[in-house]
Amino acid sequence: MATENQDGSSAEIQDKLSHMYEIHTRHNLHPPSQEDEYGKVRLSPEILQFIVDHDESVESLLQRPVICPAPVDDSLALTDYFVSSSHNTYLLSRQLVGKSSAASYTHVLNRNGRCVEIDVWPSKKGLIVTHGHTFSKGVSFSSVCEAIGESVTPGCWPVLVSLECHVDVEGQKELVKQMLDIWGDKLVKSKLEDVMDDDRVSPGLLKGRIILMVEYYPPTAAGTGQSDSDSSSDSSDEEEEEEEGEDVWPKRDKKDHQHARISEELGALGYYARSMKPRKGWHLEQILTPSHVLINISESTCRALLPASLSALIFHGSNHLRRIFPKGTRIGSSNFDPQVFWRNGSQVASLNWQVYDRGMQVNEAMFVGGPGWVEKPRHMRRHADPNLQAKGGREKLIGEVVGVSSLPAPNGRSGKSFSTYIRAQLFHASGDLEWRSKSVKTRDNVGEGSDVIWQSQFVWEYDTDEMAFLRLMICEDEFGKDDRIVVFCARLDHLVKGKWCLVRMLDMKGKNSGATVLIRLSGSQVQ
Repeated sequence: MATENQDGSSAEIQDKLSHMYEIHTRHNLHPPSQEDEYGKVRLSPEILQFIVDHDESVESLLQRPVICPAPVDDSLALTDYFVSSSHNTYLLSRQLVGKSSAASYTHVLNRNGRCVEIDVWPSKKGLIVTHGHTFSKGVSFSSVCEAIGESVTPGCWPVLVSLECHVDVEGQKELVKQMLDIWGDKLVKSKLEDVMDDDRVSPGLLKGRIILMVEYYPPTAAGTGQSDSDSSSDSSDEEEEEEEGEDVWPKRDKKDHQHARISEELGALGYYARSMKPRKGWHLEQILTPSHVLINISESTCRALLPASLSALIFHGSNHLRRIFPKGTRIGSSNFDPQVFWRNGSQVASLNWQVYDRGMQVNEAMFVGGPGWVEKPRHMRRHADPNLQAKGGREKLIGEVVGVSSLPAPNGRSGKSFSTYIRAQLFHASGDLEWRSKSVKTRDNVGEGSDVIWQSQFVWEYDTDEMAFLRLMICEDEFGKDDRIVVFCARLDHLVKGKWCLVRMLDMKGKNSGATVLIRLSGSQVQ
């Protein structure tokens, strides 16, 4: 396995990451000022006239947020939140041939990702972080630890580190030493002192700290390890799936019981996140001991339990953390839809942050403006009233769409004419709702983009859903598959309603495109 230069968190790489992978979702929460790089907004003459006719101020509209998330309570149990999570954090590009960098951790944590993954392997140059059994290039484990440690500052919400250890027990001594030396007191090493109810440990008590996820094997299981030659490399995310059998605890070959897969020293550091890949039927079991077991399963394994076991999964997730990782066939770093797993109570839905697909758009919408932790709906939380259900009732949403200004040209259409439409989608528990405007022919003006007026509206009625999301997308209407030009995604409960807003539309890499859509959303209860 090749290794990167030890300076994996160099300023040069970090600068490239900031430009390449930075996402501008926050521009609809904190609109850029006129002095900022993205603050200069050009509005079409038709949009300017509409604003004047409706007694609105252009300046006020330009500074009006489109989304307004609520503050997050830090006093709930750890299981009562969703956590913004990165999969294969170290990769700069595709999983099979990507380059690893410690700067990726700095980037994710600066974007308020609060769960990162470390795949650590032995090498001739020492411990490295890389994607095993691929052509991915590695980076030193110490530089990754340094990048994480520097990003975890006093007062920031706790960071979960998912450790995929492929180092034998002897090598784990050095692994533990490096984490202790670099992270020091930031690393949670054991149960917190002076905490009366250990099950009620909250993020507020762990701010500025690192919580390590370490593989856990019960001492009652015969043979909890394997030989050094095997190490724990077969426990990687993509390879490990739910095992067949009736016992919730994974069993190991008795002949290897003398070789612990995870050393006691390393295992002790995972007190608040004992990561376990369980056997069949785990979601129906009540795990009383040890405390703080974290269920670590693939998207495929979890999906196989739906919809039949939805209620059981929600209840299990109210008592135990659960991390979902992508199936191994996602070699192009595509993402699953995290809503599927948040809706069944899974706290940690690990996504590939190298792409800006639907999964990452929804993840950005869920966590924008917050600390990387979001409260679960009340009926999903620990000690919730058994009779408490998700909020009921019916709601109506009306969207009045005026038009778009400064729409960038779709691929290959610079300076040319093309037809375009706007599409609205509601991602809802009962099934997605969709609307699209008529197509309008326009022409790209080089340096300015194009302006389109639709002057249309959509009306939806649906069951109340606390985790519904709205996505707006402008596409080129063409033969075959329509080209997506710009997009906006927000949690429905976060959207400003009853006021005209200028939505900053992002390009398909998540950057502010310069295009704005004038829209007014109105919500009401259906009697």
